[in-house]
Amino acid sequence: MKYTKIAVACGLALAAMSAQAAGPTIPAGTKVVFLSGATAPDNFLADIANSMMTGVTAIRSNDSGILHRAYLGKAAAGIPGVAVGTDVLFIKRSKGGSVWGVDPVARAQRIETLDLNNCVAGAAPFAWSCGTKGIDPGIVGHETAANTGLVADFGVSDVEPALFQEPYNTENGQPALSASELATLSNKPVNQIMMGIVATNAVSDATHISRAQYGGMLAGKIDTWNQIENLTVPNDSPVVVCRRVNGSGTQTSYNWMFTGFPCNNASLGSVDTPPATAADSWGFDGAHAGTTEDPFIIDPTAGLTIIENSGSGDVRNCLKAAQDGTDFAVTGSNNQKYLVKFSDVGGPSKAIGVLSLDSYNNANTDGKYSFRHLDGAGTFNGATQVSTSTLAGGPTGIAPSKANLLNGKYDFVVELSMQARNATVTNPNGDVVAPITADAVKNAFYNEFVKRAGSTKYTGNDGVAVAPFPTKVPNAFASLPQHFSYGTKPDFVSKFSRNGNTCAPLVSFPAL
Repeated sequence: MKYTKIAVACGLALAAMSAQAAGPTIPAGTKVVFLSGATAPDNFLADIANSMMTGVTAIRSNDSGILHRAYLGKAAAGIPGVAVGTDVLFIKRSKGGSVWGVDPVARAQRIETLDLNNCVAGAAPFAWSCGTKGIDPGIVGHETAANTGLVADFGVSDVEPALFQEPYNTENGQPALSASELATLSNKPVNQIMMGIVATNAVSDATHISRAQYGGMLAGKIDTWNQIENLTVPNDSPVVVCRRVNGSGTQTSYNWMFTGFPCNNASLGSVDTPPATAADSWGFDGAHAGTTEDPFIIDPTAGLTIIENSGSGDVRNCLKAAQDGTDFAVTGSNNQKYLVKFSDVGGPSKAIGVLSLDSYNNANTDGKYSFRHLDGAGTFNGATQVSTSTLAGGPTGIAPSKANLLNGKYDFVVELSMQARNATVTNPNGDVVAPITADAVKNAFYNEFVKRAGSTKYTGNDGVAVAPFPTKVPNAFASLPQHFSYGTKPDFVSKFSRNGNTCAPLVSFPAL
């Protein structure tokens, strides 16, 4: 049998893990399955892991955004091709978002992942909190043998791989996939997820926000709220944007919705209104190293403020800090560090965010920001499906409700994609990485994971979730009509789909 370098490296890593004193004990021969990409599945990740494995130990990274997770257990019954009791370590990386479930998967690149030799006891529901290891593409040292990162077996993205094009939808200065590289990926549409209009509580629930105005703020073209709010007293509150980094599928979704990129990349709109970046902030001080010890400084009192965030958890923390007036430290693109001095504002900042609706429970718990109606006024509670507004006459516009998603009335919706390599790829480190089909267990795990992620159990809470990891956000998702066999309840299946092409309109499936 011929072993590739990466297979040998994984074997040595597992041997080291099993011998460590602090951290999870990983049995020899454990099958490692590594998923990288979009944060959207993170809300039902534990549910699926617990349905596919028994005796699960949950593990997280020690960053504030929980950008890496892992689940260690034994394969349960019901996974065709995987023997019951097989030891499985399922790793999920969310750092950077969707592009990390596309480009490095196609190129079989080593990427940063959990370091299970560097852990301390965690807080429930996580048994362990661990550091990370490895070097991402675009960072010095990535192509060397010293890079201890792992190659993802499959990836997940908020949109299909073809949308990750330069210059706004790639990360760390990496080029977009070529046609031949795209051809090494076989992708599967999974489910639908709503993207949202979100703002801090400092923005009145009576404020009408159109998609044109939201796009203007994302592009930095609208820099004060007096251009949005209909007030008798002029309001010069600067616009604050808590966005995601380039390459995030959520950010890619917003680029598509509000600028037409890359679907209309020849239009003046997409050329003239790119998403604003941290360096466009009026209070950006670049006379720093961008390190933890010497971060770039952003002063929100200077005016328009743009903060780029690696994960959705970072966006939520950014919105909370803006509302609370507390300083916010974050890692942006290329691992550069930023410190946003919200404490200098002397009160709440009026901020908007880039978040999918799977954060609605976080919004309720945090109590600092809320999802808003599209092209109207009003806040929306995704858990209760209730809209509120102090506007005379009540809420206006389109609520991001499950009913509106299922019936095609809310069109800021994308279709989650999962993809794996279909060909052998040799990466710059010299690893010869086979397609996922070469490993029967990994391929079976991948196919079953995709099937369950698209089922109505997770898009409609059809069935009982496994404690202590209950499904919490089914109202943000819908099963796809063309894959209705994945589900059991038609009430949770959308009647519209883009057929895996974000640039296409929603097409009706009236039979459902």
